[in-house]
Amino acid sequence: MNEIIISEGCFGQDVTIDGESLFMHEYDNRDPKMIEDLQDKLLNKLTELKQGLGMNDWAEIAKWVVQLSGEYEYNTERSDDGDSCNQCGNYNWTEVYEKKN
Repeated sequence: MNEIIISEGCFGQDVTIDGESLFMHEYDNRDPKMIEDLQDKLLNKLTELKQGLGMNDWAEIAKWVVQLSGEYEYNTERSDDGDSCNQCGNYNWTEVYEKKN
């Protein structure tokens, strides 16, 4: 990947890798496999960079997994909306997701 362009326009956000947009519209005649290969390149690059990811990055990735996979459900009994910590002042909360049966 020599160039990555991240943009937003009338139709929402877009990512262009080496001149090819990841967005496929209804009149797009490109091979979907080509788009999939570009997506794989981007994900592979993320894998290469995993040692540099911070805890906020990992939390976002975990959110993507539970939200997009459809394999997990939110456990309301074990989750906690949270409250402000008396010691540090941070707002503390917990979201528990369990694999569906």
